[in-house]
Amino acid sequence: MNPLLISGFGTNISVDKRRLIIQNKLDNERYEYYPHQIKHDSVIVDGHTGSISFEAMRWLVKHNIPITMLNWNGNLLSVTLPKETLSSKLRLRQYEAYQDSKRRYSVAYPIVKEKVKQSINLLTELSKYYREIDTNTISSESNKESMFKLKTTYDYRNLMMYEGRIADIYWSQILKAFNKLCPEFKFVSRNNVLNSHNRNASDEINALLNYGYAVLESEVRKDLNSIGLDPSISFLHELSNSRASLVYDVQELYRWLVDLSVIQLLEEKKLKKADFIVTENYNIRLRESTAKALIEKIRLNFNARAFYNGKYYSYQNILYENIRLLANYIIGKSSKLQFDVPEFKIKREDNTDIRSKVLSLTLQDRKKLSINKSTLWYMQKHVREGKRIKVYGKVMGKLNVKY
Repeated sequence: MNPLLISGFGTNISVDKRRLIIQNKLDNERYEYYPHQIKHDSVIVDGHTGSISFEAMRWLVKHNIPITMLNWNGNLLSVTLPKETLSSKLRLRQYEAYQDSKRRYSVAYPIVKEKVKQSINLLTELSKYYREIDTNTISSESNKESMFKLKTTYDYRNLMMYEGRIADIYWSQILKAFNKLCPEFKFVSRNNVLNSHNRNASDEINALLNYGYAVLESEVRKDLNSIGLDPSISFLHELSNSRASLVYDVQELYRWLVDLSVIQLLEEKKLKKADFIVTENYNIRLRESTAKALIEKIRLNFNARAFYNGKYYSYQNILYENIRLLANYIIGKSSKLQFDVPEFKIKREDNTDIRSKVLSLTLQDRKKLSINKSTLWYMQKHVREGKRIKVYGKVMGKLNVKY
């Protein structure tokens, strides 16, 4: 995953002597890409004025590079995709699977099961660095007995109610990390006062999440298109005339990755309210620099490699493989469907044990550990502010903690 973000006013995309030219005269920016040498695999546009030539669109399509258009609020507006894979048999079986209640449930259940697993994993990983997060409630709610009952009852209503309960618990815990990092952003929930999703974000955290989910949605649409599934026929979410519901089904397997990316961005303690734009209707959107920083976090996490099917793959490749598994199940090439996304391990040295011991160090302790006075002051200051700290091996051994 390596998207190119095009933002700002007056950007022009054209082709000159086989080269793709992206130019913004106001910012004095110019990028040139020769055929088959472009390093980006998608283009994200969230500017409001600018132009792109027909030849430039053809150039991008010929290189299998989709153009993602984002609305003013960071939500996905449209995606121009390369010609889709045509598989009449696959789509026919997909429609049949949707109409068969048991077959539909046999797809919806593994989605919920994997979503719950990933939610628990992320909260467990975060709890190593945020004492505020309590994983007991979500772990007890998602016990094996509950999942087994749901698997065997084929009760779609109960499955959706269970998924909703887990989501409520998940957000009640993860918001603790958001609010510890940036209490000034006043994040309350993913829902607004009308009890609907905060698509027109009323706070900075929701603006970041909306933008990240739009990037994820674009990636899912691209993979569905390449395999040939109909994005409008879903198994977990209800069908809608205005939404590609299957995209939302698949997104559930990877939303945690966007949540993690937002937390990692906030942990850098560089974002301020000035890094966001307040619209005339008091909604929040990202400035260009903020969007680029978030996209970079998502890119790094999507490109992280994990052990999958006996080899190491990036999460982007694993996303494609899980969609291919779905297609094989629908068409009858496999008799059982089980989504498998490797659990993500956060690689940080400063877990809660280490951070607590750093905060408890006295001046006498500092002298015994041979830690510079100013170094200890800054370490303790960063811990109090929620920032990451670097603890070197020598000090780690003296603190007598494991990581």
